[in-house]
Amino acid sequence: MALIEIKDLEKIYRNDSVETPALDGVSFNIEQGEFVAIMGPSGSGKSTLLHVIGFLDFPTGGSYLFDGKSINDYSKEEIAHVRNKKMGFIFQTFNLLSRTTVLDNVKLPLVYSGIKEAKWNEIALKAIEEVGLMHRVNHEPSQLSGGEKQRAAIARALINDPSVIFADEPTGNLDSKSGGQVMELIKQLNEKGHTIILVTHETYTAEYAQRIIRLKDGKIDSDQKVMERRNNFIK
Repeated sequence: MALIEIKDLEKIYRNDSVETPALDGVSFNIEQGEFVAIMGPSGSGKSTLLHVIGFLDFPTGGSYLFDGKSINDYSKEEIAHVRNKKMGFIFQTFNLLSRTTVLDNVKLPLVYSGIKEAKWNEIALKAIEEVGLMHRVNHEPSQLSGGEKQRAAIARALINDPSVIFADEPTGNLDSKSGGQVMELIKQLNEKGHTIILVTHETYTAEYAQRIIRLKDGKIDSDQKVMERRNNFIK
């Protein structure tokens, strides 16, 4: 059984009498431990797809099974639990609290985890150490470089040891050197067993993945393993 099973997925945005299809019959599976990049031009539906897969939005048609269960069968409480315990999120804009230290930013998801507060620091420090940011543990975001901010965001995404990590343009606000370092870190997380779903418009970033799904006008334009894609390019 795949971790993520999507069949004929549709998402239509409605504004008065105007309907705008964002996803149109998308189908694919993602296995536990895969590293998948989703690419496409602006308006192709890639961010909408990420939001649906990440339980941040709901489809208007088709089916989506996460861990063998349909998104429509999850209660609000179960959805909140899955997002907190089984999913981690990394965003282009970092989404860190500005007047809060790295340590306290990373601890935030633990508030809803059910873990005793006495253990929060220990768990957060372990995640911060994993991303190589111990020297900034008591610094606020304004004192960090862009790459360091994203490392703090990655540590926060790791805090509950999620099954899957969603990365939405994680290098979009970084220079090439910092972007490469962040992608190496994300690759290492995949090698440790985390499923990675990456949304990006950058080819060099996508090629860290094992597989690239390309969207166009809300449909899948191609779905290839990275090595297959390179071999086709060589031919």
